[in-house]
Amino acid sequence: MQTKRLYRDGKRVGGEHSLSNLTEHRASGDCTAWVDLTLEEVGALDELARLLDLHALAVEDARSRLERPRLARFDSHLLLTLSSSACDETGDVTISRLTAFILPGILVTVHEPAFPIEDVTKRLDENEEFSEFGVPWLVWGLLDVVVDSHTDSVEQLDEVIEALSDGLFSERPDTSEVQRRAFTLRRSVSKLRHATLPLKEVITLLIHQGEEKVAPELHPYFADVGDHAALAADWSETLAEHVSTAIETSIALQGNKMNEIMKKVTGWAAIIAVPTAITGFFGMNVDFPGHNEVEGLIASVSLVIGSSVVLYIVFKKRDWL
Repeated sequence: MQTKRLYRDGKRVGGEHSLSNLTEHRASGDCTAWVDLTLEEVGALDELARLLDLHALAVEDARSRLERPRLARFDSHLLLTLSSSACDETGDVTISRLTAFILPGILVTVHEPAFPIEDVTKRLDENEEFSEFGVPWLVWGLLDVVVDSHTDSVEQLDEVIEALSDGLFSERPDTSEVQRRAFTLRRSVSKLRHATLPLKEVITLLIHQGEEKVAPELHPYFADVGDHAALAADWSETLAEHVSTAIETSIALQGNKMNEIMKKVTGWAAIIAVPTAITGFFGMNVDFPGHNEVEGLIASVSLVIGSSVVLYIVFKKRDWL
């Protein structure tokens, strides 16, 4: 187990760095270390907990997969919980968690394998001129990548929901498939909401309660991340409304279609009922004008055909057929 990044006096120190002298780097006051672990590295996390005096509850939270984004304060450190997101072409959203232990001069991250940690590394390397600001700069890199992942997810999800809404009004929509996809999308939107809604508050708390004060030069960058987090949260709320509207519209269209079918069935039943009544009248076992005569047959057939045609024309004009 080795540190992922080590900076001294704002300059990155190359090579591999063992954790055995991590406490020495911490005591020197001029170093910033970033240690990165995955959830599978249980032994390494226990070793770090002993080495850095991490709180047992914080370590337990780091191993949990159910924690929501939040910032918690312990005696020796802060515990930051974040979740990144990824959305595929079908609208299925995958959430990946990361827990960060924020200490003076040291950042320890513990994450699920799917978390885009390499994107964080790339973002930090692209903005290495801010490395002199220490751990707050590392935290900003984490937040920036997480918020960008949420922005990409809501944008992709918006396109999928828009396509679903357009499909509602196709000539022959597959109602059951539309509703199934709508409920799947609602679950995806719910995941995004849980990941994005608390972020704005978390970022605000970080600026004001960090173990190391966030330098004024970094405030605009944290504010920018906060604005993007608020945008992603608001967007996810809007998407939730869009999915609910799509489900309601699908149910309403299905009801309207059923009404149209019932109206047509009723119309045809009425057309059939009149000829049935006429033939029943002429089928009575009593004498009446035209009984057992060709004229009576012609009259009955004419009434059947004429009444059916009249009813068809009337129902057609009223859009019942």
